[in-house]
Amino acid sequence: MMKFLIVAAAFVVVATSVKATPQIALLSGSRCSNCHVAASGGGQRTHLGWYTMHDVGLISRESPLVSWLYSDYDDDQVLDGQLLFGTDIRIQNTRSFASPDATRVTFPMQATVYGSFMPVDDFSIDGQINFAALRKAPNSDKTVRFPGQRLGMLSASMKPSEGLPSVRLGFFRPNVGMRYDDHTTYPYSYVSNTARQNYYGPDWAEWGSQLTWEEEWWVSAYLGIFGSEGLSQIRLSDGQSVTSAVTGDLPTITAKAVFWPGFFDETIETYAGGSILVNNDFNMTSVFLGAGWVDLIYLMVDYTQTTKKEVMQSRNLMTEVGVRVLDPILLYARYEIGSTKQEYVSEAASLRNAVLGAQLFVMPFFEVRPEYRIFDSDLPGTTNRWNIQFHLFY
Repeated sequence: MMKFLIVAAAFVVVATSVKATPQIALLSGSRCSNCHVAASGGGQRTHLGWYTMHDVGLISRESPLVSWLYSDYDDDQVLDGQLLFGTDIRIQNTRSFASPDATRVTFPMQATVYGSFMPVDDFSIDGQINFAALRKAPNSDKTVRFPGQRLGMLSASMKPSEGLPSVRLGFFRPNVGMRYDDHTTYPYSYVSNTARQNYYGPDWAEWGSQLTWEEEWWVSAYLGIFGSEGLSQIRLSDGQSVTSAVTGDLPTITAKAVFWPGFFDETIETYAGGSILVNNDFNMTSVFLGAGWVDLIYLMVDYTQTTKKEVMQSRNLMTEVGVRVLDPILLYARYEIGSTKQEYVSEAASLRNAVLGAQLFVMPFFEVRPEYRIFDSDLPGTTNRWNIQFHLFY
């Protein structure tokens, strides 16, 4: 573990000597809802979110190498801005750390198309389809999906009047924790000595409703009530038998609050908050914070504890620091610790992970994310793996 910390610290010292530009939310103080239609972040981007990355790339859109890819009409809006559309396609090339003979595989993590229609002010209909959820397992007719992952989502959002919270109704992702764009991070998962499993997939959704209050620039608050069919797909073990995380017809209740204060004439931008999800004897509590020195460096920390009474409890801690070397280059280091205690197993399983990586925006709307990962479990020794993700977005 000491080697992991030394490597991460050395990475930070080198990186912070380079001038960087703001990262959304962590370095600029911009809330998730400024760049995404959904207040919780993720999914369809607003026009500002789309335009922010419009010209960011190591290869300029005017370059003869790629200019033919970008038409004269290049916009995410039609019908005078009433209709927005977008996409996120993520492909990962990786190799499991559980075995030295593991085969390297390439597979789609996400292939989502978004749309948002706003016929009048303060009302929108939002939908998405993730075609990656149709992927077939090798030598099988069954689709490969995370627990609770959905093929699509559809919801309507409205704000009755100024000063009142907005209301979202339909089939969508409950707002729990912070929305990270990397689906491989630890916060909302549980670990064993040889694996990390998601509590819910990247396109988890439930039928439900949510109130969102963002009247003041420095605070966001959310309260939701949902069904539980997606959560019921999660299988948890007490060490002797397997049970569903959620059983019965009780609703899932979620609550979240985030504060966004700035300091020293907005030179330092921060956020701090927490969330809770409860369904009978299954609950998930998360506390998170982030700080950014504008145009230089960011740091974020996330602690999540999840409990299924008399079955298991997991605890996860994630810390990440990153800087922008140039607009198209972000370097980062992440350290994660996961621990899972099962009711009928005397010792908790633990898994630690150190990551050195980069987000390289090769050209506008195309990102390559190489990572070097070092895994350390309760088993003897450590395992090193290269991993790479490709992200096409719009």
